[in-house]
Parts: sequence; C-alpha cells; structure tokens
Amino acid sequence: MPKRYKVNCLVANLSALLTAMVLQACSISPQKVEPSCEVILSSVDTLLHEHVGSLKGERVHNQASLRHNRFIHFFIGNQDLAEPSAPTQSQLIDYMSELAEQGLKAEWKTLDVDIANEWKAEYQITNPEQTIEQCINELNQQLKGHSRQTAELLATIPMDNDYSATAKVFGLYPLSSKVFASAIEKEQQHLAEDWLAASRSSLSGFTAKQAALYLPEPALAKVNATDLQLDAFGQLASKQQQATLFKWYAPQWLIENNTADNVPGVPVWQKQQLAFEHSKPLSFSHITYARHNNQTTIQLNYILWFKQRPKLSSVDWVAGEHDALIFRIHLTNKLEVIAYDSIHLCGCWYTLMLPQRRSYHAIQDNKIESVLMHRVNAADKVRISISADTHQIIDLQPTGDIAEVVAKTTYTLQPWQSLLTLEKGQGYKSIYDSNGYVWGSERFERWFFWPMGVKQPGSLRRFGDHAISFVGERYFDQVHLLEDLGVQ
Repeated sequence: MPKRYKVNCLVANLSALLTAMVLQACSISPQKVEPSCEVILSSVDTLLHEHVGSLKGERVHNQASLRHNRFIHFFIGNQDLAEPSAPTQSQLIDYMSELAEQGLKAEWKTLDVDIANEWKAEYQITNPEQTIEQCINELNQQLKGHSRQTAELLATIPMDNDYSATAKVFGLYPLSSKVFASAIEKEQQHLAEDWLAASRSSLSGFTAKQAALYLPEPALAKVNATDLQLDAFGQLASKQQQATLFKWYAPQWLIENNTADNVPGVPVWQKQQLAFEHSKPLSFSHITYARHNNQTTIQLNYILWFKQRPKLSSVDWVAGEHDALIFRIHLTNKLEVIAYDSIHLCGCWYTLMLPQRRSYHAIQDNKIESVLMHRVNAADKVRISISADTHQIIDLQPTGDIAEVVAKTTYTLQPWQSLLTLEKGQGYKSIYDSNGYVWGSERFERWFFWPMGVKQPGSLRRFGDHAISFVGERYFDQVHLLEDLGVQ
C-alpha cells in the first residue's frame, strides 16, 4: 500500500474520531447546579423588599433568615441576663427566624402575580412558601452551629431608628423644636381641659340621641394568671390564651355620634384605591410586648379604623383619608393593669392613662416633650369615650349601666394581621405601601412638621414605626417606655 495512501487513511480516521467526540460532547447537557438556600432566600428577600416592603419586623443586613424588632433587640443586647429563664442564643435565633418567616410569607402573598411567576420560573420553584420555610430552617441550623460567629452577627444589628437626622439638620432643629414645644404644650393643655370636662359630665358630655355605644361580644371565660403559658421571653405561648385575653379585656367604645366619619369599620381595596367599608362594626386586635420592672409585660392593642379625619376648617393640616385609633392595655404576667395608653396610627397624640394608685414621677427633661397623663379608675372592663371627627379619647371609665338611652351595637374582634393581606381582585395587597405607610393617608402637615425629624408626619404607619414625640425621640414600642416616662 502506498505510503501516501496510509497517511490519508490515518487523517480520515482521526477526523472521524474528532467529529464523533464533538457530536457526543454537544449532545451532553451541562449538569445543572441547584441554587443554595442562601441564594434563594436572599433573592426572594431582595425582591420582596423592593416591591412590597417590610410587613413584619426589621430586616437584618445580609441575613434574610432573621428579622428583629425593639423588643427582641433588648434581649440581643442583654444575652448575659442573670435571670434563670433568660433566653438562649438558640431561642433568639428561633424568635428572629419566625419573625422573618411570617414577614416573607405575608409579603410573598401580596407580591404582583407576574413578578412572582417570573421569579418562580427563574428558580424553578413551585411552592415558594414551603421553600421559604425550609431555607430559613436550614440557614438557622447553620447559625446555631456557629455560636461565636452568630454572636458577632447579632452584635452588629443596629437599633431601628425612625427619626431622620438629616431632616433635623436642614430643619434647624435646635431652634424650630422650641417653637414646636410651645405649640405641643398648648395642645396638651387643650386636650386636658376636654378630658376634665368629659369626666365631670354625664355620658362624657355627649348627646344621648347622637351617641353610639359599641359593645364587645360576650367573653365567656377569663384566663387565670397562674395558668398563663409563657415562653422564654415572657410572651404568651398559647394562641388560645391570647384570644381569650383579647375577648376578656375588649373595651366598650362610646363614640360621640354615628355619622359616616365616626363609624368604625375596615379598609378594603376597590380597584386601585384603598377605600373604607362599615357594614359590620369591628375592632382590630394586635398583641405586643415590652419590659417593666425587669419583667415582660403583655400589651393588648385594640384598634378602631375610621373612614377619614374630616376637615374641621377650610385649612386643616391634619385632615385626610383614613384614620385609626390605638388603645393599649399594659398587663403584668399576673394580669394586673399597669397602665393604659393611646396613639393614632400616625403616632400622633400619645396619651398615658394611669390607675389611681400607680406611682408616677414625670421625667423632667427640656430636650423631650412632656407627656399628657390622666388618672383613671382601672378595671378589667372599661368604657372609652371618643370625640367625633377628631377621634380623641376624652374619658375612660369602668363599664356600668348608662342611665341615658343610647344606640347600642355589638362589634367583633378581628386580628390586625388580616390587614397585611387584604383581597384585591384575584390577589392580595397590604394596607401599607413599600415604605410602611397606609396608602392614601398623607397629611398636609408633612410639609410643616418635617424639621422635627419624624418621617412622613401625619401618615398612618405600620406597628414598629411609631415615633410618638416631635420634640426629642420616643417610640410607642420602646421596650422600657413606661419606666422611661416615670411609671413605677
């Protein structure tokens, strides 16, 4: 066989072999690498933060499996508590991961359907809520397995700040705060006079034919303090006990009149607008916790939602769509009433109501505004008098028979959580925008009050964001608020 022919055959064979290898290589799909839980959770957290915001708790930077609030931040900063029942690091992680899971699931439920489907397709996930739960569990097991690094992580979490230092600088706070302090003092004096007049008048000064009394559904049982089931943080561990407490302490609401702006109801989505519906009177319930005298206190929050705060004059800075009033009961773990207090959902008009025998020494500090405080007769069952249109609490009395004939209506309790995922068309949407403010609740006052550093003053906002002082800094969910105010 000629030499040249052999060479050609060899080249042909090699060419065929290479072709076959290339074709085989092209036919083999590259092995797909499944994204880790850290990648998945970080991705969905970023997506939700951008399009929905935070519906529960505060996010932890670069740690999507954890969230915090002011209550848990107290324990983060006091992990060396001498109490025998002080929570462990593992229990802290469990608390913070549950908060993150609740937040992420609520936020996912309200995410735009098209955006949600696009994300699911990208990560090939069919059950996002289950994936969120599984990934949080996986990541938190890793945190629990590295105690030292986890302690360093927790130590870096900053306290949430709902005041704007920048606004104070540009608003010349040292000067402007003096003007505001004077105006606040006059407003508190006016409110104190209204309270005094109401407490001395029959039916709080309301006209019987116009007033409306809203009664809670009958509570059939009371929780005994000795039977309370509490977790390592002093919180109620039983949802049933929580519901029973809410029913037992549910107040009566005596409202000055029953015009459309003064009937409690519920926000609802109608097309693209957050509207109001009041066919069935109700009050919302929300549980929170704080600390007082080295013990965790139970806070029962009752919220009334109104259509609006109507204009009372041609120029009314605080008027606007939607208004909501929060009445809060502070209880010890022995179910003793420590105090009552109240704000509007904007954080405005903080009012402290103390039982007659509760010791109180008002804190004197020119750098922070004084607190409006009333003495009241505490009881398990109380009746709260609310002024028309302004929706201010002007009296609190133990329940009892009312001599005058007043229209009575029974209201129901509904969890505040339900407002985070209201039905909207074929999906769901929260009452809050991505910044945590109630849609459509802006007030004209924001253009004048911003120098005090309160963000978006006048707008209704989510729990956890309530700055309650214009002069100085103070929060509704401040862990030691009562002690900081001088309540003994």
